[in-house]
Amino acid sequence: MGSTKISLSLSDADLAFLETEALSGRYPSRSAAIHDAVRLLRESRLADAYAEAYAEGYDDDWDLAAGDGLASA
Repeated sequence: MGSTKISLSLSDADLAFLETEALSGRYPSRSAAIHDAVRLLRESRLADAYAEAYAEGYDDDWDLAAGDGLASA
């Protein structure tokens, strides 16, 4: 997987937070902390999509197909 160098603007407080995370050893660099933040955002969006799909309930077609599988133990 390749990487692309970007420039971004952060508040002083956000930059200080990244520095603290890197200096504490939690992340090897500010860049690594940003990578993790993007990963967490992506996972959050995926979790939201799963929750939305679950909230929609069962589909009648699923109920028909569910009987085709193995019985519950």
